Amino acid sequence: MGGKTGSKNLAAFCLICLVALSMFGCSSTTPTEREVDTIPFLLRYTSTTDYQDQLLKVTWNTKTGTVEIDTSTTLIFPNYANESNFWVAFKPWIRLSSQPQEHMSNTAIYWDGSDTATLFTTEKDLFVGLQGNNFKANIVSLTSTSMCNQYFNMTNCYTTPNKLYAFEPGSSNSAIYRFSSTEAVKTTVSGYAMGIGAEGNTTYVLSASETQSSTGPKNFLNIQSIKADGTLIEKKVANSERKEPYSSDADGLATFANGSFYLHSAKVNTSSDSPKSELVQSLIDAFKIISTSTSLESFGGPYPSPAFYGYKGYTIVVGSTFSPDEITVALFKNEELLAFAIITPIYSAETKLTTYDSKGKELSAYSIQTPVQVVIPQS
Repeated sequence: MGGKTGSKNLAAFCLICLVALSMFGCSSTTPTEREVDTIPFLLRYTSTTDYQDQLLKVTWNTKTGTVEIDTSTTLIFPNYANESNFWVAFKPWIRLSSQPQEHMSNTAIYWDGSDTATLFTTEKDLFVGLQGNNFKANIVSLTSTSMCNQYFNMTNCYTTPNKLYAFEPGSSNSAIYRFSSTEAVKTTVSGYAMGIGAEGNTTYVLSASETQSSTGPKNFLNIQSIKADGTLIEKKVANSERKEPYSSDADGLATFANGSFYLHSAKVNTSSDSPKSELVQSLIDAFKIISTSTSLESFGGPYPSPAFYGYKGYTIVVGSTFSPDEITVALFKNEELLAFAIITPIYSAETKLTTYDSKGKELSAYSIQTPVQVVIPQS
């Protein structure tokens, strides 16, 4: 288990600068632990005619099911992404029989639930067209090739308050990137990268490898940890060996939250000396409750895992959990379902946001404009 040092100042990386922009309006405070029953999130809209993205704040009371859309708290920033220069793509699920137009942007977002978001962007002069109302933005500007690809929130990128981590999918030797306000570092790890995350000064990668044996191919998972000095430690994940290859498509992407990688209902703890893959029965039960709360047609085959986020000791799950025509936002504590909301349909201009309790009982419903992404707080 050796290490490969990262190379700094990539040729494709021309400029990274961190600019703190104070928008007009009053500031709000970060929610405390006792206020966690109220979960904030952002609805993201992309306009191809106005060449801009808009973030609109929503507050969801997970106990009562009520939702407040705060039109006085917004952030608007330029978006001139096109087929030749896009950096972030919100792609339709590849196995849909009728794929709608994908939305593109040059900006990835980190948000902790406060009145400030971090925008990682290749958009030139983003601050020139930035408009905020009770919202501020820190901007990390950089020049790079197309990097973040995602199906709604499932992505090959991971954001923190001041760094963005990414991997290039589809290669048996995966390139891992760490972007900050002062440098860009590249490291190569063995295996097909499936997920990326970070805690402190350590970058974590979940990857899949294949070996040949007398009985045929064997596929298994690895956890690679990359220290700030480039030292790399690799651990094989127990209970992960199988004959079938792990997919490097969207249905094979994993997300990092609260120190673990999640893929559908499976979990791998990165802090363990002997990491293992385990199915979480409470997640299986929760997704069953969610899927039976509506009459929507379910996926007919493999489908992307929803994305998992850590927020104040809770886990928030976002994505299409059972149907190609819905976005689920679900709140968990200790991997037990507390409440969820479903946005459907998602391929029309108008949609409905419906909230439910932990048993699948409908609480409230709201008509909204269909977002291209739901931005979830992380802490």
